Amino acid sequence: MLRAGCQLFNQSTVAAAKTGSNNFALEFVRWRRKPRWLPVAKSKLFRVPERKKQSEEERTELMRLHNHYKTQLRSVRQYLREEVVRQQETSTADHIVLTPEQEEAEFQRCVEINAAWNAKIAIEREKRLAKEREEKVAYVQERLDARRVREEERRERADERVRFEIEQSKSFITRENLDAAIETALANPVDHNFAIDLAGNMIKGRSTQPSSN
Repeated sequence: MLRAGCQLFNQSTVAAAKTGSNNFALEFVRWRRKPRWLPVAKSKLFRVPERKKQSEEERTELMRLHNHYKTQLRSVRQYLREEVVRQQETSTADHIVLTPEQEEAEFQRCVEINAAWNAKIAIEREKRLAKEREEKVAYVQERLDARRVREEERRERADERVRFEIEQSKSFITRENLDAAIETALANPVDHNFAIDLAGNMIKGRSTQPSSN
């Protein structure tokens, strides 16, 4: 494999020298130790490693340290076990010593407390609902009063408009007084034209002459 890689590298070097290009490069990685994904070598497959011999002093010292560690660990475990048991006993002492009669009495006491809480909450709920009903009734009454005021104002405006139209209808030209209205208009001509002079005076009518002053 290494020989093939060297040959490939030599060929690429020669091709790069001919073409004048150096864009191609090879990089070889050599493991200092065997990668972990490779299996055990066949030469070491059935080899049993030799156990190193310990001196008597070293073995005694290691045994002393091991015993000391195990003793401390057992002490810590025993302390934690006693602490857990003590905590369980103190937290569950009331339940452990209760008799069936005491449990029934405790249950009845809890039921009475619950019933008292429910009654208190029911009273508060009734007060809240009554207050909400009163506020809703007041709101609806206010809306009805405002609507009644608007209806009255609208009716007054309509009555005023009707009265105005009735008053104006007195001067309307009908089929009966049409001839009289024509004679009146011919007898009393009205000229709606006007002019304004330099002094700001309004001169009404085409035939009206401005004053001499």
